[in-house]
Amino acid sequence: MGDNGLAWFWIAVIVPVLVAVGLMRLHASGTPWWVIIVGALLLVVLAAAAGFGVWKVWPRNSAEAKLRDHKQIPDMLGKAAAQRGVGLRASIESAVGVPMHELAIKIGKLGKRMVYASLEDFVLVIMGPRSNKTSAVAVPRILSAPGLVVATSNKPDLWILTSELRAKMTGGPIYTFDPGNIAYVSQTWWWNPFDGLRTLKHARKLAEHFIDDNRAGGSGQNEDPFFAPTGKNLLSWSMLAAAVSGRSMRDVMDWLDYYKDDAIDILKAHGHARAGRALAAVLDLPAETRGGVFGEAQTALASVQDEDTLRWITPPSTWEQPTTEKIVELDLWDLFAYEDGKAPTLYLMTQEGSGSAGAVISAMVDKLFEIGDLVASAQGGRIDPPPTFVLDECANICKIKRLPELASHLGSKSICVCAIFQSEAQMNSVWGNDKASALWGASTVRILGAGLQDEPFLKKISALVGTHRPRESRRSHGPGGTTWSRDLGSHEPIMPIEEIAAMKKRNALLIRPESKPVLIDLVPWYTEPDKDDIEAVRDAALAEVRKAAVEHLGPTNPVAMKLMAVKTPVELP
Repeated sequence: MGDNGLAWFWIAVIVPVLVAVGLMRLHASGTPWWVIIVGALLLVVLAAAAGFGVWKVWPRNSAEAKLRDHKQIPDMLGKAAAQRGVGLRASIESAVGVPMHELAIKIGKLGKRMVYASLEDFVLVIMGPRSNKTSAVAVPRILSAPGLVVATSNKPDLWILTSELRAKMTGGPIYTFDPGNIAYVSQTWWWNPFDGLRTLKHARKLAEHFIDDNRAGGSGQNEDPFFAPTGKNLLSWSMLAAAVSGRSMRDVMDWLDYYKDDAIDILKAHGHARAGRALAAVLDLPAETRGGVFGEAQTALASVQDEDTLRWITPPSTWEQPTTEKIVELDLWDLFAYEDGKAPTLYLMTQEGSGSAGAVISAMVDKLFEIGDLVASAQGGRIDPPPTFVLDECANICKIKRLPELASHLGSKSICVCAIFQSEAQMNSVWGNDKASALWGASTVRILGAGLQDEPFLKKISALVGTHRPRESRRSHGPGGTTWSRDLGSHEPIMPIEEIAAMKKRNALLIRPESKPVLIDLVPWYTEPDKDDIEAVRDAALAEVRKAAVEHLGPTNPVAMKLMAVKTPVELP
């Protein structure tokens, strides 16, 4: 028997003997045996419970210890996170008595401690399909936001789960953009994309949203060296002419479809003579060349050719089908100038692909970023309370070309952005490798969840997580018997790529520049104490969607007939 084995033998003999002697002496002092037995049993139960608790929370190996090290993110926990939030909100002097959601953004748990991002973090989320993006990221972010919320989505779930609760919690208005009847929300407002547009620079920025959204990818690699930039100029000049003369997108489309020269005189009359002359030069090009340039501009507006989308960005007086409903013009500045305690919420929904209104969403969100920048400056540098942007399906329906450049700047103005993607490849396809890398680098908090399968990306993340040297038990035989030793082994990945690819939906990697990666537990809305409230509004919203769908489809539609037969927990009004 080796030295270790001999030591354990004597422990196994001596400890029971000492316990027995102690119990005998306790009985000799007058303590009844039944009291001694009951006390001993209680001690055993308590020791077992304590041991089980320690076993549950104690890291099983050094790799898990490194991934769960709360010392890596001290400023994202508890009082430190709260104090950091106080410093970012001029209206709050102390964290005492202030709800945590007013000071920081909950993103998960580490053990029993909540983990918070700050009000100046740009959060980049990469999770595969059906991996808790909506339940554990988007929904909690919307429901805990202290100010204005802008949320994009290609599905109705965000609107269903949060719109009614946001209205109740804030008392503010709910605005919903739903040209594709994703949630069958009726139109009550329209937005003028030309509002405030007075310079060619701003016209170019607006035109880019439509051109980039209708081109495969946003990197510009598919652009024709002549037709693409000239078509962009043509669209920009036309939009500027419509803006300065009080016309709408319908006029722009009419000028482009029929090669009209109306915009030339308008530009010259409003102080844009150079643009007017350039537009005249394009109209004087040979027919075939001119057709290519106009075709580029016409294609850029393909997403608003459909009347269902066009009516959201043109005044009701111009609609092909007149309406008796009250349709108001939404001034985006009003979203930042709301009455205290009545923060508004803007839901922007569309499908990706053909017929998508993604260009309109991109243009609207980018305009809100621009307004937010000016509002922050007017308030001394930061917006208080901070607005929250939850850009779900960002690469599909919100392809803002300058987002990588904006990422770090927005956080410095307390414009809180959470950009959600399904993979790194999505980012690369929209912005190209260099700008996608810039977006990654500018993001101060990155959350990587389940469903990631791209091997190069997994290798990159595994390398970022790092390596460790696990302790290995070694057994050796010698003249004195068998001996055991524990030594450091060779370097191994803390989290191999197969472990990242197989990550559970309840977990996510938290990666940020100033600390080592940490594995956190996500907190989906259905695990929270207020889940009953969310379930109640979900049922009511589902009933509302079904009713609106029946009205839209018509009572003789087979799907509508089936919907009318569905029993819901909420009576249809």
